[in-house]
Amino acid sequence: MRVPRLSIVHNGKEIISATLDAANHPKTINELLRANRVKALTINRGNYYMFRVPVRAGAEKPEASFKEGDIAFDYMGGWLVVFLKNTTYPVKANFIGRVENRVAELKPGTEAVILFLP
Repeated sequence: MRVPRLSIVHNGKEIISATLDAANHPKTINELLRANRVKALTINRGNYYMFRVPVRAGAEKPEASFKEGDIAFDYMGGWLVVFLKNTTYPVKANFIGRVENRVAELKPGTEAVILFLP
């Protein structure tokens, strides 16, 4: 069985690679996979990056505390969130995966392409 993946690309170069946790969050992951490819601007909040994605999904085992390298989907605002440090997120979000590589530094407003790969 293939593990779904997420790839965030800037200027043709993959800057974030991650595996998605479809076993524990199947509804959220399926909605993200349907989006396939999304262009988004980077929002840098210091402890995490945020990317707006046009996906609607509800709560699925939401939590507020995340570790460095975690990826979550903020279902209230439609944000994909990549955590750079251990932190508590202001609202509960669905944990959806883990980053596999060192996350490159992104400036606020950097345009990225998010690929959701089955």
